[in-house]
Amino acid sequence: ARRIFQAGETLEALIDRAHYGPRDLPHTQAAWQLTDADGQVVMSGRMAPVDAPAGGLTHLGKVRIPLRGLAAPAKYRLVVSVEAGAHENDWEVWVYPSSPGLTEPAGVRIAHRLDEQALAYLQEGGSLLLLADPASVKTPVQIGFSSIFWNTAWTMNQPPHTLGLLVDPQHPLFAAFPTEEHSNWQWWDLVHGSAAVVIDNLPPALRALVQPIDTWFESRRLSLLFEARMGAGRLAVCSMDLESRLDERPVARQMRASLLEYMSGPAFSPLVEVSVQQVNAALGWNKPARKKRAARKAKPG
Repeated sequence: ARRIFQAGETLEALIDRAHYGPRDLPHTQAAWQLTDADGQVVMSGRMAPVDAPAGGLTHLGKVRIPLRGLAAPAKYRLVVSVEAGAHENDWEVWVYPSSPGLTEPAGVRIAHRLDEQALAYLQEGGSLLLLADPASVKTPVQIGFSSIFWNTAWTMNQPPHTLGLLVDPQHPLFAAFPTEEHSNWQWWDLVHGSAAVVIDNLPPALRALVQPIDTWFESRRLSLLFEARMGAGRLAVCSMDLESRLDERPVARQMRASLLEYMSGPAFSPLVEVSVQQVNAALGWNKPARKKRAARKAKPG
């Protein structure tokens, strides 16, 4: 079922009821509510009564909710009940702006490598977002949205190697990206195609802002996003894809916008200092590329 929507779209859902009780239920009427994160009802409605015979599935009706005008970004909950609320089910959905700001705000620069220009900008006291291409990150950890299957020690280290995410929903980074302290369906797109960076070589005081939880047989410190001070500058290192096909990926688009907004304000003030060598080592970029040997020319006979 679809969980991610953009402002201006319409949430549509077919509602069925599985009834295997001892008798038929005549004139079953379903009611629905759309509630916000505080549990306040923002929209509601009822469906026409239908008979629900025992022993099968009954179609109760269709919910159609225009999302235009609702606060976004925000998480909502669709709640459907029968028998005056005696039985109910619910589904979480997220609504995102259709076009958040994606340009670099004043005072923030985006780089893909810690090259001379990026380091010079940091040395001047700038705020730098290092968007590490997940495909370029060398990591022994294969991340997955679903948790590890049973036991990595018994499954020959079968991927995925992670157990969801740990984040602080009160952190200003998430001011424009609603989340709980754990992963939920809005993280699906961000986790897929990301790279879990092992940050064991970074100072112990550094904690990832978006932390995948490693298999308990390894318990490595992992990161999808961390911040640190580098010289006079402030650095954020992200190994989630916040660049490709953003017109098709509202969640990635919103995470990028929320991250840039956070980095442009005074709240972005990391305390733990790291070196270029430490960051490059964590990303697996510390090994120079091998030079190809020049082909030897055959000596004339």
